[in-house]
Amino acid sequence: MARTSLSRFVGRALALAGLSVVTLVAAPGCEKKLEQKDCDKLRGEAFDLLNKAQPCANDTECHQSAWPGCEKPTNQKTLDAIVPMQKSFTEGKCTETKVECRKPPQSYCKQGLCVHKEVGITPTDEIQIQ
Repeated sequence: MARTSLSRFVGRALALAGLSVVTLVAAPGCEKKLEQKDCDKLRGEAFDLLNKAQPCANDTECHQSAWPGCEKPTNQKTLDAIVPMQKSFTEGKCTETKVECRKPPQSYCKQGLCVHKEVGITPTDEIQIQ
């Protein structure tokens, strides 16, 4: 009974903080499978995080996301937030739609945001006049 009160308290505290949590409930011997709506919610929240600006101070802060969908440039804070979502998605036996993705260019920090290097375009700081 105390565990139920604690989980309600934690859930309310996270909700007040603006965070959402998908709880996996399973009886012994049952599969820990999430409902499709919960899977969609996890994916949607991860996309929402990736589609926001990814601030950075230097190139080492920029990474490629591995999930959801095709790789996108992201900062460490967003990457740290997405990893547990992906874990819940995978452990919840959610089905992933296969998408053909091309290998993205390297991500780097440009004017304070993580972005992909433009392919075929020489950055102005690398142009050499001979």
